[in-house]
Amino acid sequence: MVNIPLIAHSLAEAYLYFEATPCSTCQKGPLRAPAAPRFDCAGDKTIVSIEVRCHSCQAATTMTFELPGEAAEGGRESDEVNPTDEPSRIIDAAQWITLSGLLSELAARETDKGEARQLALGAAQCLEEALKFYDEVDNDLPPPEAFFHDSSRRRFRENPEEFARRRLINLRSKLPTKSAVLSRPSPSGRESKKRWWRPR
Repeated sequence: MVNIPLIAHSLAEAYLYFEATPCSTCQKGPLRAPAAPRFDCAGDKTIVSIEVRCHSCQAATTMTFELPGEAAEGGRESDEVNPTDEPSRIIDAAQWITLSGLLSELAARETDKGEARQLALGAAQCLEEALKFYDEVDNDLPPPEAFFHDSSRRRFRENPEEFARRRLINLRSKLPTKSAVLSRPSPSGRESKKRWWRPR
């Protein structure tokens, strides 16, 4: 069986996919990537292979992602999820909202202020990714194409207010911006090498 690469905008988006996606064997998870990813250049694209294992059933597999070529040029460990206006092809609006909530909870529990800021910035990026699915027209709810899974569509039908654009913008306004985080020095005086999108 040919392993067709999933299209991602960054390595961060690929790892967030594992956080948002249940195991194909047991439908639980979470999926974890214990080993370092393997990078292969293919023209103007970068193919990344990541070995993953389900924390629940221990099923193991290797997943491949196609990233933009520049993702391999010193930006492999970038914290930016998606520098484009294009919505994700692998994580839907409902999953981005869930990821934002999870990261916000982790930020609230984190005792290191620098790490907490990075997690909160990650939560903000996830909300920005969710908002990329919304139409430019004056519609407060996302279109049907914003949902890739039956579970996401069911969640939207049962709780549409959770997906209101105004609600997401309000949540985003309470989180830090990239410029604010960059302008504030780390409390310890050094930058953390831990990436907010890596499993904790």
